[in-house]
This record gives sequence, structure tokens and C-alpha cells, in this order.
Amino acid sequence: MAGEKVNRINLSEKDYEGAASTMCRGCGHDAISASIMRAFFESSVDPKKVIKLSGIGCSSKTPAYFMSQSFGFNAVHGRMSAVATGANLANRDLIPIGVSGDGDTAAIGLGNFCHMM
Repeated sequence: MAGEKVNRINLSEKDYEGAASTMCRGCGHDAISASIMRAFFESSVDPKKVIKLSGIGCSSKTPAYFMSQSFGFNAVHGRMSAVATGANLANRDLIPIGVSGDGDTAAIGLGNFCHMM
């Protein structure tokens, strides 16, 4: 569109959007998704070079709401960080981003999260 703001790789903010959110009104996940889209747009990262990972629960829905042209994977509960580490090691050309909730990270997945850090 004429006059639409584009980044250094000639993509617009719309190129970083995903599906319409079905999260509860006021949920923080939508603000997180918006921040992720904004950061990747401003950094001129090609969405096709990103892999989005999540666990289960509400966070498992979140990757669908940003960068629809990216790869996505839902890991088992508590193992998102381990799968993200493996995906990063298997394909260094992709930029991994993980979305995880409190139970997925701080409860059952705490050991994996600490290992990733």
C-alpha cells in the first residue's frame, strides 16, 4: 500500500501479524504478541527465518497470533525450552522464540528452563 511504513527488508507491520486472537479480553498474551511483532518488524527480521515454540495451555495458542509465515511447534508440557534448544542446534539459520506460561516454565519445566539459560 502506498504510504505504508516498511522496514529495511521492505516488509510492512502487517507482514508480522498472525491469526485473530481468541484470548480472553485483557489477557497479557496479546500484549506480548504485539511486542514480539513490533520487535521483529523494527529489527527487520524475515518472519520466514523464525521458528516459534510453545508449551501447552494458553501459551500454546499465542504463536498463532504473530508472524503467520513463520514455522511453529507446540512442545509437550514443560519441555518448550528443551525443544527450542534442539531446534536451534538443528538449524542455526532459524531464529527461535519461545512462548511459555508459568506452569510450563516455573513448575514442570523449571529444570529445562534453567538448562536453557
